[in-house]
Amino acid sequence: MGGSVGPRPWEEREPLRLQRDVEIGVAADAAGYDSFWAPEHHALEEYSHCSSSHLMCLAVGMRTERIRLVTGIFNLCARINHPVRVAEQIAMIDVLTHGRVELGTGRGSGSTEVNTFGYSNEETRDAWEEAIEAIPRMWTQDLFSWQGRHFSVPERCILPKPVQKPHPPLWVTASNPPTVELAARKGLGVAMFSFADPAQLAPLVDSYKQNIRKAEPVGAFVHDKIMAIAPMLCLPDGDEARRLYEASNPSQIKGHFAVYFDTIPAFAERLKGEPRPIPQTRLRELIRQAFEDPTLQGPVPEGPVEPDFLLQNGVCVGNPDEVARAIERYRDAGLDKVVFIPAAGWDIPHDKTLESIALVGEKVLPKFR
Repeated sequence: MGGSVGPRPWEEREPLRLQRDVEIGVAADAAGYDSFWAPEHHALEEYSHCSSSHLMCLAVGMRTERIRLVTGIFNLCARINHPVRVAEQIAMIDVLTHGRVELGTGRGSGSTEVNTFGYSNEETRDAWEEAIEAIPRMWTQDLFSWQGRHFSVPERCILPKPVQKPHPPLWVTASNPPTVELAARKGLGVAMFSFADPAQLAPLVDSYKQNIRKAEPVGAFVHDKIMAIAPMLCLPDGDEARRLYEASNPSQIKGHFAVYFDTIPAFAERLKGEPRPIPQTRLRELIRQAFEDPTLQGPVPEGPVEPDFLLQNGVCVGNPDEVARAIERYRDAGLDKVVFIPAAGWDIPHDKTLESIALVGEKVLPKFR
């Protein structure tokens, strides 16, 4: 959840949060993490002000030597990011970072984002599917042309070409069985943005692994990887980590999540009577109402911030041994990767975030190599 700024005033909070997200990527490189993921969101005030995942990846890439850089996500709908520009920009980053970029894709979190550019939620899947078919061809073909449903390109040589051959790995975000199966059939890596007991993810992992065996990849190769995200705060004193995590109030995003992510069925039902596009002033009212709803469940598990509860729900908060045990549950579910949210709240002190990243790199990651 990069670019999570929180309440106003933003004059200092917004630039500081975005600058610190780059520092987190640099620290992760120094600590030995495999990859840095950056989001793309539009008009999701307080929740995320990071509108350019590829620029965040480039910023981290220009200050690092090893860590891989993943756009999580680059929206492929043509009126938001034209597929030719996506291909050009990712290839440019790949050149400048000596072959370290990966293209994570999607179609937006919900109507707040996509209505900004004149899309409805229902239109975006087809727009994404067309773009993900076309972009690998732009990278691998000398001459490319396209006559499609959402965009057209006359015969052109799309430049530059990426350093990675045949092209950078491809990902898509998914949170339900049909999308996971579709991704597998297209030979794409899957990023699951799901906060849950890791054991609940095992059926999705099994579906992905079964379907990817018979993939007809949209690119030049099958990218057989599936991952999930988890909040993370690791300190020598596990009690201190839990106190800071609890004080940061991870449930503070549940109102935003319930309104912005209206492609999730339960949230779609809550907002089905709202005419789209929803003005920003009305979005603010809806978010306030969502916070006042005692029945609303946020994306992050709510309960006693105690070791057993956190372990059961895959929350990687505690001392190094406790964090390692939580990661083991994701490994046991069959996942290939876990991607951490290292600033697990608006008010986690930045020095503690950096300490946590370094400690996981030193004490935890070697157990999983």
